[in-house]
Amino acid sequence: MRLWTLIKQQLHVAFNLSALRWYARYDRKKLAGGVAIAVAVIASLVPMYYYVYLQFLDAVFLAGLTIGQPEILLTLSLVSASFIVLFFGIAFVMSTFYFSRDLSLLVPLPLTPGEIVGAKFAVVLVQEYLTVLPLFLPALIIYGVRMGTGIAFWPAGLAVLLLVPVLPLTVVSAAILLLMRSTNLGRYKDFLRLVGMVLLVVILLGINVLVTKLAPLTQEDVLALLLAEDGLIRFIARLFPPALLATRALVAGGVASVLNFLGYLAINLAGIVLTLFLGERLFYRGLIGGEEVAARKSVSQSRLERKMARVSSPAAAIAAREIKLLVRTPIYLFNSIGVLIIVPVALLLPLLMGEAVDPLLAIFLQPGNRFFVNLAGAAFIAIMGAFTPASSRSFSREGKQFWLSQVIPVPPAVQIRGKILYSLLLCLLSVPLVILLSVFFTKWSPPELLLVIVLGLCGCLPAVTSGLLIDLLRPYLNWDNPQRAIKQNMNVVLGMAVAALCYWLLYLLAKHLYRVGFSEYVIYAALAAAALLLGYIPYLVMLQIADRRYRDIVAP
Repeated sequence: MRLWTLIKQQLHVAFNLSALRWYARYDRKKLAGGVAIAVAVIASLVPMYYYVYLQFLDAVFLAGLTIGQPEILLTLSLVSASFIVLFFGIAFVMSTFYFSRDLSLLVPLPLTPGEIVGAKFAVVLVQEYLTVLPLFLPALIIYGVRMGTGIAFWPAGLAVLLLVPVLPLTVVSAAILLLMRSTNLGRYKDFLRLVGMVLLVVILLGINVLVTKLAPLTQEDVLALLLAEDGLIRFIARLFPPALLATRALVAGGVASVLNFLGYLAINLAGIVLTLFLGERLFYRGLIGGEEVAARKSVSQSRLERKMARVSSPAAAIAAREIKLLVRTPIYLFNSIGVLIIVPVALLLPLLMGEAVDPLLAIFLQPGNRFFVNLAGAAFIAIMGAFTPASSRSFSREGKQFWLSQVIPVPPAVQIRGKILYSLLLCLLSVPLVILLSVFFTKWSPPELLLVIVLGLCGCLPAVTSGLLIDLLRPYLNWDNPQRAIKQNMNVVLGMAVAALCYWLLYLLAKHLYRVGFSEYVIYAALAAAALLLGYIPYLVMLQIADRRYRDIVAP
């Protein structure tokens, strides 16, 4: 009963239910505005969701049906949803477990560490259903409707759906509890925890590649996979073996379905028990270590004088402040550069350890395709910049401390330039990967490499300035843990949607110029100019409204 009460309280806080009830009663206009923004964001994503993801699922189902294994749709969507929860839940779990502002209130209460961890885990689980639903539910519907399954399929599908994020989150939770307990080393704990999160991602990806690494399949091997009753299902499920139990629980029928579901349920329950066990023994130790603050180093008079005599531009000082704030909070840092780590590692490991992509690379890297290879490299830098949510939460990240930005003797326009500079510096983090790709695969010449980098950074500017403008217009300052400034910040999604629109316009421009017959360098120049223009327009808007917005924003 005590645990259930705590879970309800945590869900109440996580979803701002009290605030929603207050707005519904006293300020329906503001509530309607928030709902309208959410509906607009969802509506903007529906076409891409339908034409890309749902059409892909339908194609997978038809391909599986052709070879008599339509169940591969369920297995593939199970594996995909589980891995997304696994990788992107790392920062979410750490933030919810260890950086929530209500921990100072919960710890003195007569609650066990296991109860606090259990309640926090329940909050993360409920929020991850918002990730799993759009990924796995369409697969259930497509399979159930197309195959004409019986009535028993739907409650079984609902039960499996509710279990999908449980096991990945228990793996992440156990790893985070161990990580936080083992990195309490004074002033270096934040750095060690960041390194630990990065290593956790790399290890998970590495294990996945090693488990799935095969010798090249012969025609006989492929034929055996196609002819076996569930050959492709077992092949795909090697990425995440419990997905095989979940798939069989849905499609085997009779006693076999029940037994497979019980096996899947037992694995998930074992994960929960392990998380609560580790939480009971390790949570407070990691939490107390996280609250420790290293003593400041004494600063000599001469060093202080040198620092005070050093002059830098206000914009550069703001950018330096943003970087320091980023580095001091592992959650912010991991969320800002996590995509720059996960995506490159996920791309490079198969390239370095497997041979399946060699024929595709050979075709893509032919001399006649250099123009497209160059554009792909620049697009990679630009897209990585869009997926790095630095600008679209730059104001929100300050939270209740935003009043400091309002009182410092730096004009708002200069602060905005500093934030743009800071965001562009983060975009530079994708450049080393492009250089690495050049060394091992694309073999760009120095002029080509410089062209790719410059064009890619120009492409980052629309995502940076539009995201910053959105966050300036509607900053999310009232959050109780750092992850909510990102995970529950609609500005991040809005920023990505606007960036996607800008990149779509650039794609249409490049496509038109190529069809007309312009030379490659004219297309490069036109794309760079168009990207700079798309980035400059939001910047001009921010300059016009910056002073007024800084006066109007009220820090909670």
